[in-house]
Amino acid sequence: MPNDKQTDVKNWPPHMRVSQASAYSGVSVSHLAKLRMEVNRGKGPVYSKVAGCVVYRKADLDKWLADNLIGAAA
Repeated sequence: MPNDKQTDVKNWPPHMRVSQASAYSGVSVSHLAKLRMEVNRGKGPVYSKVAGCVVYRKADLDKWLADNLIGAAA
């Protein structure tokens, strides 16, 4: 039986820590970290730092993924 968290998109929270954002977007934790480096700013999804913790908004991840589509227009 499939895990509901993996099959139901509605279960994703509106704000995600790095590991959740990685699972949601399919981009590795280390690659997200590289995209946050100063030299790569603007190439990755928008994020916030709250009490030293990186937090991504689901809406920003969705926008970043949509902005990086390659191929035929959907």
